[in-house]
Amino acid sequence: MLLQTLLFIISIPLAVKLRDNFSGKPVNTQNQLYSKEKGEVMDKYEGFKSQIPEDVMRNVEALISKNVALFKPDRFIPDRLMYSVDFHIIIPSSPPPDSYINGKLQTFDSKKIITFNPGDSILCTGEGKRKQYLSLLIKPELMNRIVEEMGLSGTFRFLNTSNPFSRELVQAIHSFEKESARPDSFQLMLDCLSVQIVTLLVREFKSNLKEFPEQSPDMDVRLAVALEYIHAYYNTNITIEDICNEVHVSPFYFIRTFKKKMGVTPYQYLLKLRIQKAKELLKLGQYSVSETAALCGFVNLSHFSSFFKEMTGCSPLEYRKHYLH
Repeated sequence: MLLQTLLFIISIPLAVKLRDNFSGKPVNTQNQLYSKEKGEVMDKYEGFKSQIPEDVMRNVEALISKNVALFKPDRFIPDRLMYSVDFHIIIPSSPPPDSYINGKLQTFDSKKIITFNPGDSILCTGEGKRKQYLSLLIKPELMNRIVEEMGLSGTFRFLNTSNPFSRELVQAIHSFEKESARPDSFQLMLDCLSVQIVTLLVREFKSNLKEFPEQSPDMDVRLAVALEYIHAYYNTNITIEDICNEVHVSPFYFIRTFKKKMGVTPYQYLLKLRIQKAKELLKLGQYSVSETAALCGFVNLSHFSSFFKEMTGCSPLEYRKHYLH
């Protein structure tokens, strides 16, 4: 079970912290690791490190552990063919440059997490905007161990390079980052967060071990998968194309069938779901109107307020005040 995986990870010295990355000047170490152990930890990422120019890597903040490493670069490396040694997860803060992934040109945006499998080739066509982003490396042995503990069989691989993501996943990654950066970071906390991150990646992202049937002739099954997908990612920037890729039907056929079965279009269903979730949050009184809008997938506060009033008859602020008095 996952507890066995956690116990396995806890037995490993975790979280060698570096500020001047790989410069030989560690700022802090967890559990007073010996020099030999520190070298062994860093050597596990030599395949990644060796592909990055020294002048770039020298200024990259990194949080290094036995099976998970978090880097914080501010640029992409253009015109250099690289190979992913581990599972490589990128959380961009601005649109990454167009890149050739396994020889195929792909375009990215800043609203989706990018995933690479071990062995993938990457060639960026540009440097991108100078803005710090998160680059997470996960060792295949950790990924596959957790996959096995989750009851899935086979060697795990992501199927999509760009993936919509849940707020829960990003929060887990940021929690790992913050805990690792603390001078009094707690190893058990880091272990738990590592397991949580990998578990969420396996659950949320499409993979070769996906449990749902990919070519089921039963549209009801596809519709059930689509509804589960919408409920999982309602607070992200999912599109019709994302949903159709998940259930393997054309957008035209999906929209027509969805409306026939559900009585509303996919967009209308998503909008109603977001408003319902917003109502639940506003009743709690823990979030402001703008925070509620963001948590429910609205990128524009005025659009949120307009849709909310149209569906409920009052503004979000009026609704919130009603339940707080």
